[in-house]
Amino acid sequence: MNNLIIQSDVYPISQARGIFGTLVDKLKDEKTILFSKKGKIKAALVDFDYLKKLQEDISQLYQKTYIDKKLISLTRIFSKKEISKWLEEDKL
Repeated sequence: MNNLIIQSDVYPISQARGIFGTLVDKLKDEKTILFSKKGKIKAALVDFDYLKKLQEDISQLYQKTYIDKKLISLTRIFSKKEISKWLEEDKL
């Protein structure tokens, strides 16, 4: 799992049920709160303004990289070997 969410509080779902309102208020500072079940992160609570900003940023990224949203399912992560080969081929 990618560690993109560097700082986030993690609450067991069983504990979070009783303090949900408090957790929502905490989003003003934290932006994300994670929930675990049996020790594994299963869900996230995200500040709405932060979510909108992420969506706007992704939309701008699509425009800059010219990736058609319909083609995302056809993309894949390239291996270091493939990238190295392309870099070698692209040298002038």
